[in-house]
Amino acid sequence: MEWHSRSVKPSNLDLLDELTSLVSASSEHGWSTAAVAGAVEGSGARVRLAEGGDGVLLGFVLARRIVDLLEIDLVGVRPGHRRGGIARSLLVGLIEDETAAGLAEAQLELAASNDPANALYAGLGFVVVGRRTRYYPDGDDALLLSRMTFSGRSIPPQ
Repeated sequence: MEWHSRSVKPSNLDLLDELTSLVSASSEHGWSTAAVAGAVEGSGARVRLAEGGDGVLLGFVLARRIVDLLEIDLVGVRPGHRRGGIARSLLVGLIEDETAAGLAEAQLELAASNDPANALYAGLGFVVVGRRTRYYPDGDDALLLSRMTFSGRSIPPQ
């Protein structure tokens, strides 16, 4: 399937309902419309979307920029379109854009048992810098990941 990614200014996000639906479909812990709206309208919000050729929303990254730090809050891809490079492409685009604008570090947390996400982030140069034991309601640990960026440094190839 053909698709493309783009950054979206939170104030121009006319896809809030569709994004909220995709967030719920791609996350075990669904976010309400109000939570998604808060994430995309908050200070320093960064939103990157992947859309199919037919305009259907296939994936997203929600993040926040705080001075020279990027906090990646949530990444999701529509079921049935996973493992096709969409999440990687969204993250690469976001990190490259933010690095060009002076980003020094990107951080996130994820469930220790989420092997596909762990592999994705390791391939993008993220390293585990901490662990929150039994952080999630199901008892899973949270891994804290970080990736330092340097102007002119590209993201490792897949």
